[in-house]
Amino acid sequence: MTDYALNDRGSLEIVTENFYDTEIMRVFGGLSFGKLRTWTGNAALVPEPDNPFDPHTVSVRIGPNKIGHLAQQDAQRYWPYIARVVASGYTPVAPLKLEATVLRQDGQAEVDATARLSIAAPDLLFPLNTPPTHAAVLPQGPSIKVLDEQEFAEYLHTVVPQSGEGRVMLTLETNKVRNHHGHTVDTVDVLYERRQVGRLSTQMSQQFIPIIDHAFQHERLTAVWGTIRGSAFEVSMTLQAARPEEIPAEWFETLPNDVPELLPPAESYPVPDAYVPAEADRSRSAKKWRKGFAVAAPAAGGSTPPRPDADDAVTARRSSSPGRPSGLGQVSVAVWALLAMTLLLGVVGVVFLGVEPLVSALCFIVAVATGFMSFYLARMSTGVPTR
Repeated sequence: MTDYALNDRGSLEIVTENFYDTEIMRVFGGLSFGKLRTWTGNAALVPEPDNPFDPHTVSVRIGPNKIGHLAQQDAQRYWPYIARVVASGYTPVAPLKLEATVLRQDGQAEVDATARLSIAAPDLLFPLNTPPTHAAVLPQGPSIKVLDEQEFAEYLHTVVPQSGEGRVMLTLETNKVRNHHGHTVDTVDVLYERRQVGRLSTQMSQQFIPIIDHAFQHERLTAVWGTIRGSAFEVSMTLQAARPEEIPAEWFETLPNDVPELLPPAESYPVPDAYVPAEADRSRSAKKWRKGFAVAAPAAGGSTPPRPDADDAVTARRSSSPGRPSGLGQVSVAVWALLAMTLLLGVVGVVFLGVEPLVSALCFIVAVATGFMSFYLARMSTGVPTR
């Protein structure tokens, strides 16, 4: 499917854990101990209605590698909007920054990774309108103030959504105006739905006029992302467009219109099954259980996903607890062997007492040590806790 670039005016941390260690390693082609590596680029947000852990899971994928998922609360907020993109036949994508290294935890090597999406709040993902069909959309960039929007406040108040803020698609057109010195200068008008709603400053206009003229020569309008904010008393508007020097050469060649039309807003949208198990999903012995999933949901067939066996865990704890020794036969043999060695060393010490005092002293010292050890093991074998 064709990618649909979501509005990236925001930031959201996703859940990465060692459940995705293998996939994250594949993204980097390997990681080294203590060396932090960074990957940046677009990642796909894929809803998984057939996910056996949570049917509202939104996974985050780099190519075929599922490297994380939205936290449960975030997935619920974004689900209707991402589902709308998928149901419209597109793959929702957003810029991602992934940082990872390998650390040693509890004697085991683990991938330590963090990932953050550049994505706007759910109600600001889509523009209130769509750009003209024959328009080239500029890449998003820093905000640019639109001037004189108060002259068009009456019309703009009909555009501002109830929330007081919304994303819009605007077009830029060159025009000639007379300044306060009586000179005619070129300027850039800002239009919403082909109706003027403001203009750019003279300095900013001079930067964008060559771009607008280039698109016009190829029979294209120039469209930009914008944000409108307002209340009952005032209204303001900004553009989010890359500066001319930041626009890649490819844009001038392709003049892309990458904001395709979506299905109309609805309460729900059909989303195809898309669950792909991570490498650790295939094993019951993963060290960590999934973060962000409060309760494991039944799979489509009604079965419950595998979870660590509680009875096995209890058994393991009991077998390692003080007062519950194992291998009593081996302990008894060791006690008797140490007692025999203690007796033998005592006899040897007595024999050499008048002949080799040094040998006798060594024998007595070792005999005391072995005797103490036999006493200690005997107490352990009877279940008496040592102090």
